[in-house]
Amino acid sequence: MTSKERVRRAIQHQRPDRIPAAFEAVDPVVEKLMNHYGYTDREQLFERFNIDTRYVSPKYIGPELKVYTDPQGREVRQTFWGFEETFTVLDGDKYGTTTFFPLEHVETIEDVEAFNWPSADWFDYEDLKEQCKRYQDKAIVVGHEGPFQIVTYLISMEKFFMLMIDAPEVAQSILDKMVEFELDYYERIFKAAEGQIDILRPHDDYGTQISLLFSVDMWKQFFEENTKKLVQLAHKYNAFYQQHSCGAVQPIIPELIRCGVDILEPLQKVEGLEPETLREKFGGQITFHGGIDTQGILPFGTAAEVQAEVRKYMNILHQNGGYILMASQAFESDVPIENIEAVYSVER
Repeated sequence: MTSKERVRRAIQHQRPDRIPAAFEAVDPVVEKLMNHYGYTDREQLFERFNIDTRYVSPKYIGPELKVYTDPQGREVRQTFWGFEETFTVLDGDKYGTTTFFPLEHVETIEDVEAFNWPSADWFDYEDLKEQCKRYQDKAIVVGHEGPFQIVTYLISMEKFFMLMIDAPEVAQSILDKMVEFELDYYERIFKAAEGQIDILRPHDDYGTQISLLFSVDMWKQFFEENTKKLVQLAHKYNAFYQQHSCGAVQPIIPELIRCGVDILEPLQKVEGLEPETLREKFGGQITFHGGIDTQGILPFGTAAEVQAEVRKYMNILHQNGGYILMASQAFESDVPIENIEAVYSVER
């Protein structure tokens, strides 16, 4: 069974030959692993861990983006969305923080319309078919930060929450402009890839570690219809829709299922996302992805403890498919190599 077949069967709740696995890590961790094994190509690393998914994306060819150094000597980069990130190096890792919010002072729908929204024309889709061809036996994933996540870079989260309450039509117009771009952008990707994309994966963090960021009713008001549109686009091209959301998002899982979402990740170790709870309430209705805790057991546990946790998640959530193995987030630099190896060394 190929990786593509394995992942597709798991998502469709059909038993694959083994549980599929995904991999994400910050760049310093990838570099550390490559040096540790003496590898020169990331593909060697993925093959070592039997990783079934691969990511592709079109090349940006739009207007030139600003890159400069601030008075503190930190690198600042403009994104094609228009916000700017300032980068700080801490313990060898490079972290970006949004330091310019271009929509911070919007008050009306006219203000939103006047913003220079990105265009799907700013990307070169020609190479996508070749990218996919390199991974033709793998499950191919495409996607970046989603409508809510990017909005919190265009406008501070506190200000956007106030718009949701005080000027909901303005908040909705921002989200709608986001999704208007994404529908065009992703459809061009699907067409260029000629049926080779398996998963569309927007990243939106709807929760904190103790609760949702807003009520279920507010999620339905602002996000339900756009989620349906993106799900329908994925399904139109025979792809699955994977919703990334950190935090305690159990209350909206029924809504995600009603929208047609196929996969939920990353399953942080928070109330309501215990594997037993997820199986009891939603088993067979949605596929779960991740769960091996990057805040606790991975950085601080032993390899044996990590392996036991992996077995627990697989035994509970893999019922005729329905589970993809990965950490609850990308591996950070505080996770020992032996614990990363432990995640993927358990027989699947």
